[in-house]
Amino acid sequence: MKKIFILLLAVLLSCSAIISCGGKPDSTGPSDKDKPAGENIDEPGDPDSDENPDAAALEPNLPDIKFGGYNFKIINTKPDAVTWLLTQITATEETADVFNDAVFRRNRQIEARYDIEIVEIEANDPGDAKNKAQKSAKSGSDDYDLIFAYIGDSLNMAQAGLLHEINTIPYLDLTKPWWDKDVINDLSFSHRIYGVAGDFCFAHYSAVMPMFFNKKLLSDFGLDDPYQLVRDGKWTLDKFADMSKDASDDLNGDGKWTKDDQYGLVAHPNSMTMMFYGAGETLVKKDADDMPYWTVKTEGYINAFTKFWQFYNTDNATGVANVNIPHQDTFFTEGKALFNATLLSALRGELASEAMREMEYDFGLLPPPKLDENQENYYVSVDAWCTSAVSIPITADIEKAGLILETLAYESRYILLPAYYDIQLKTKMARDEESKEMIDIILNNRLYDFGDIYQSWGSFVAYFEGLAQNKGDSLATFWDKNSTKIEAAMQKTINKILDLE
Repeated sequence: MKKIFILLLAVLLSCSAIISCGGKPDSTGPSDKDKPAGENIDEPGDPDSDENPDAAALEPNLPDIKFGGYNFKIINTKPDAVTWLLTQITATEETADVFNDAVFRRNRQIEARYDIEIVEIEANDPGDAKNKAQKSAKSGSDDYDLIFAYIGDSLNMAQAGLLHEINTIPYLDLTKPWWDKDVINDLSFSHRIYGVAGDFCFAHYSAVMPMFFNKKLLSDFGLDDPYQLVRDGKWTLDKFADMSKDASDDLNGDGKWTKDDQYGLVAHPNSMTMMFYGAGETLVKKDADDMPYWTVKTEGYINAFTKFWQFYNTDNATGVANVNIPHQDTFFTEGKALFNATLLSALRGELASEAMREMEYDFGLLPPPKLDENQENYYVSVDAWCTSAVSIPITADIEKAGLILETLAYESRYILLPAYYDIQLKTKMARDEESKEMIDIILNNRLYDFGDIYQSWGSFVAYFEGLAQNKGDSLATFWDKNSTKIEAAMQKTINKILDLE
């Protein structure tokens, strides 16, 4: 009987969350995506130092304006509503939690500078934030200065003419390192962008999808050191498949794969495509005019998808089967799986069902494997429907919104980012020095996929993910039947964006 090494999660305990994340429906060198990928996480300097030369050199030339006690209103998801998403942007007091206290210090500093009060209006989830903001903008009300919603919802609101185009906002300088260049480059239409991410909020980091591994199981099975494989550029899909196969075992010998057995990989259904994205490919790319197009017929896509398909649906030695077993959400934390493909937020304990901070077994952190050794860089996808971006409603005062937002992003670079990145992720959460090195690789090689964001474009992504679970016909068959409808849906979106003033 073939070994089974992968467990697909149909439902995660805490994640009507992940599936409904908006209704989702290198080397260690620089990225080769013609952009400074991850530039905004380079060494930010000591936030507690009185002298920060980086901050002084980059400090934006912003006017000192007093707004007479104005309530600067931000609609955002309440922190305890979505456990996979780091949404905190306000703090009422210092609590000795390093991240909370950094938020508190940043906000008080900005409030004093501009004579404002930063007021957070809590929504039940990012979708609720979008609905409330959309209703407000349609009615012409100025209820919010900033909107934090799912990236996909920001783009949908833009099509309805409810958002300002970010490049038209005074004071915002998207070339600065406190802005997420991956969002700006990957998710613009004809150089227009309606939702951005930056160092003022870390949802776009917590929604990155790396891979965790169990050190004890690695040792028990005498497997190669994956850290060294990453450094040597040999952490590939084939190597990962071999290690996963070696670690899977029908422990009770009953011929059935249940919660009592040992697995090579445990993953969420919408994490399965991380292997495809690990090849640096996306379902949608953009041309020289910054316009999106489907990649299904390109050589790179075909090579990556073929490998992806073979990995999940082959009857050869890698032996993959799709199963649904109770208690799968705790398989990794209980030591029943070698690898776990999930969100980076699990490292901070933001995923209630995957509290790795309390995990008994030692674990490490890795980027997804490369397609093969010829691939230069590692790539890590961001689940765009499990993260949020900030937008500016059409009813907002753009002078005020731009000034405060740029200041929020800038100050966060030197106050908030070190608290999150250096202290929480790399000091408190990572369990070894190697994981700190991997965090750098992971966050410096992120990518977003338009095809993932626009689920309405012919339900292509849902079908794509279903193929990983051995559901449906071949991709080629599906594309041939539906490409006209899918491409028409994309063109409809493009036309709406281009028709905006």
